[in-house]
Amino acid sequence: MTQQQRQKMIAGVALVVLGLALYYLENLGNSLIFFLVGGGFLVAYFYRREFGMLIPGCIILSLGLGSVGSSAFPDFTKGMALGLGFVAITVVALFYEKRFVWWPLIPGGVLFLLNLPRGRELVHTVLDNWQLGLVVVGVMIFISAFVKPGSRSGGGPGS
Repeated sequence: MTQQQRQKMIAGVALVVLGLALYYLENLGNSLIFFLVGGGFLVAYFYRREFGMLIPGCIILSLGLGSVGSSAFPDFTKGMALGLGFVAITVVALFYEKRFVWWPLIPGGVLFLLNLPRGRELVHTVLDNWQLGLVVVGVMIFISAFVKPGSRSGGGPGS
């Protein structure tokens, strides 16, 4: 990634955070510190390209988003925002570093699902039918037998 691309990404993230903060100005007081600290970690991540800065940046920003979002949208909970913060770690790493980091999807998914209006019922349904997870994994392994090692999926050039 070139220096110019990095600067554009930093400017874009800063404007998104600032825009969201100003949009919800009436609820910004308590959340401002989360936005500033989390934004600082993200700027450091984009500037220094250190993965260790991305984790607290996304999580702290999500705490600010949870404070603002829960007052603006009744069904949006702080737990959902925190779950999205974990998922954002994977998304940012995928787009910025071109690497897939899977572990944040576990706490992010659990937090998000548990905080959906009927999320606890959904989790209980999944836990009661966990055996179907074995079927899904088996199908994935079966399908992987037909994919050549090292081949690219996605249907683009070179696949």
